[in-house]
Amino acid sequence: MRQMNGFKMLTVLVIAAFLLAACGTSSTGGEAAGGKTSNSDSGQTTGNDGNAKVNLTVMTNVVGEPAKVLQDIANKFMQENPEIKVDFSAPGAEYENIMKMKMASNELPDVFATHGWAKVRYGAYLADLKDEEWASKLSATIKPSVTDEQGKVFVLPMDEDKGGPVYNAAVLEKYGVQVPMTWDELMKAAEEIKTKSNGEVVPIHIGGADSWPIGQFFDFYATSVFISPEKNDAAQLLDGTFDWNRFDALPQMFLSLQEKGYLNKDVLTAKYSDSAKAFAEGKAAFGIYGPFLIEEAKKFNPDLKAGLMPIHSVVAGDAPTLVGGEKTTWGVWKDSPHGEAARKFVAYYAKPDNIALVSASNALPPGIDGVSIAAGDLTADFEKYKDLRVFPYFDRVYLPNGMWDVMCKNGQDLLAGGITPREFSENMKKEYERLRTAQ
Repeated sequence: MRQMNGFKMLTVLVIAAFLLAACGTSSTGGEAAGGKTSNSDSGQTTGNDGNAKVNLTVMTNVVGEPAKVLQDIANKFMQENPEIKVDFSAPGAEYENIMKMKMASNELPDVFATHGWAKVRYGAYLADLKDEEWASKLSATIKPSVTDEQGKVFVLPMDEDKGGPVYNAAVLEKYGVQVPMTWDELMKAAEEIKTKSNGEVVPIHIGGADSWPIGQFFDFYATSVFISPEKNDAAQLLDGTFDWNRFDALPQMFLSLQEKGYLNKDVLTAKYSDSAKAFAEGKAAFGIYGPFLIEEAKKFNPDLKAGLMPIHSVVAGDAPTLVGGEKTTWGVWKDSPHGEAARKFVAYYAKPDNIALVSASNALPPGIDGVSIAAGDLTADFEKYKDLRVFPYFDRVYLPNGMWDVMCKNGQDLLAGGITPREFSENMKKEYERLRTAQ
């Protein structure tokens, strides 16, 4: 009797399991979720027509209107390629932390943005795109930032983060000041503006409370002092033999701006938005930021007339430069299970019309040749300075990861009187050596 009951129970369990499995594969649950069921193992979905669809995960650091432009292009891509579903994500400020976790687990999006770090940070995770049709059209100035000596192409650069400090054209015209090309000319212009305006216009406005605007100064002018001159320290910074006593010149330059009254008095409490407002209202002549300051300032004054100027040369005999690198990019994860679809997605953005949309949304030059610059008021400046040397951001090449925050904090401490230029350099040396060892 006990054996018979056990057999019956086993039979019931088998039938129940069969029915449960059948329910799991029915179309009812799939239709409730939009007419398709997911296969998490393959990364594919199956539509009502039975055709397989690729689920492509795509993530960018871009925010605001430029992110909307990217999303709109992704939507058009899906319309033209219904077999591919794009899961588009733009997490904003959390992007870098998210990507660090994904790299640690080696589970990256199929397609992702590299926000200036294609070679150094993400290079080992990226597929080589050199055989893509668009790869032969990379602009000459962006190519060094997204390729290596072996010819690997890390990402599609849709636009080029090319820039330097900016100036308020109305202020310079009012006080009869020419756009300065050297550090000495910048100091002369600052003195004239300070004097002729009776202190009503600050020559250079920095939102030091946000810290990163201070780092921007050091990132710009470190190139002029240590990299762009014919006799430079590039090799020593790369191999670890740099004499950090030489670095004293840079924090001393920065401190001199405050000592001469060329910075806003509230530099340590002002924010980036305050810089944009002062620049928009003609209360600041120069911004050591980049072209993006002009766009931000136009929120306060749509009629603002402003321009881009090169990063001023500092060493005698050197020429001014521009800073450049990746801005809006797409790279393909080398271990993506959907590599073919990912490449197809990236190639879609490489179409001239889409490159034009993306670069225009950031008011920057396109990263692909054959596409016209549509950067609004800055178009003429980009054309004017198109033949200037373009160097990558100093910290991305010559400092180990983690040094950006060190520059920012020490810059704040310097202006607050907490450290001297010599101590600034000593702190940089200590962290430089520690972080190089840790990497």
